[in-house]
Amino acid sequence: MMHAIDQFLATYGLVVVYFGVIIEGDSVLIAAGFLAHQGVMNPITVFLAAFAGSVTSDQILYYIGRYSADSRLVKRQTVRPAFAKVLDIIHRRRVLFILSFRFIYGVRTISPIAIGIAGVSPWLYTPLNVVAAAVWAALVTSIGYFFGQIIEQYAGRLHHIEHKLLVALAIGLVSLVVLHLGRGWWMRRQAAGDPPPPGA
Repeated sequence: MMHAIDQFLATYGLVVVYFGVIIEGDSVLIAAGFLAHQGVMNPITVFLAAFAGSVTSDQILYYIGRYSADSRLVKRQTVRPAFAKVLDIIHRRRVLFILSFRFIYGVRTISPIAIGIAGVSPWLYTPLNVVAAAVWAALVTSIGYFFGQIIEQYAGRLHHIEHKLLVALAIGLVSLVVLHLGRGWWMRRQAAGDPPPPGA
């Protein structure tokens, strides 16, 4: 069993990180960062897979917003309550928003689409997107790695792959819940007309 899990992670672990980042983002990468601390995955390749997944998804969504504004996907996003506020922020602070939207949980899907709709040039968006993706991937991988250090400090080193995966899953689920609650808080602030977070 342990050999099969090790073999799966060695073969498909980075693929899981790549697509996991595209689908969910932070919680997947935090869990992967923990596994990197435990020696299950390499932290550098985890960072690279996350960076690639983030750039890929946000570039695709940007071009969909820029060139396919009438598509069903775009229309589903434009009716969301946060879309108008995101679009307004882009018109006022486009550079800061491109650099920071990854860190605002709950608007990561609509933001690249809105940036494309707003007519931001790909020559401006792409280099800023690459820089922001690198910073995000490094930071979130480090957070997961740091969780590994804390757990090892207080609970000792985990030796069995099953235990490492269970803890990684727990970390991912907890971070998902925390981020979801944070998103709800941010959305309530926006609905109440409060100013956006710093850097937005």
